Amino acid sequence: MKIYWEKALKLLNAGKKITQSEIDFKKEHIPVNEVVLFNEYKIRVPENLIFYDDDNIDCNEIPEITEDDIDSGKIQWIKMEEFPLDKEVRKWIIKQNINLNELIPQLLKNFYQTMKAVQKNAAV
Repeated sequence: MKIYWEKALKLLNAGKKITQSEIDFKKEHIPVNEVVLFNEYKIRVPENLIFYDDDNIDCNEIPEITEDDIDSGKIQWIKMEEFPLDKEVRKWIIKQNINLNELIPQLLKNFYQTMKAVQKNAAV
């Protein structure tokens, strides 16, 4: 028989050993602070059952980001772009451990400089 998730937490905190397969989450939304406790015991709660109450999340320990952080480079904005890739190319990129965020700007810069040189030489 499966154990209701709230009872399972009490048992875990009391030192009892329980496996994930013994717990019945009953498809209920489980508060994120309770999920953290399950994670401490290596028990994963299905993502679709995790409830995040944004209004009650304590962010006091997170320092504010200032303009100085951005100007100094301590904090950097990351621009995310998506473009389609063939499966074969995607596998190769992963296998080669290629960082596209570094590679693509360099390739574009080189392409631009090459095109400028070709246009300049063609005009002569």
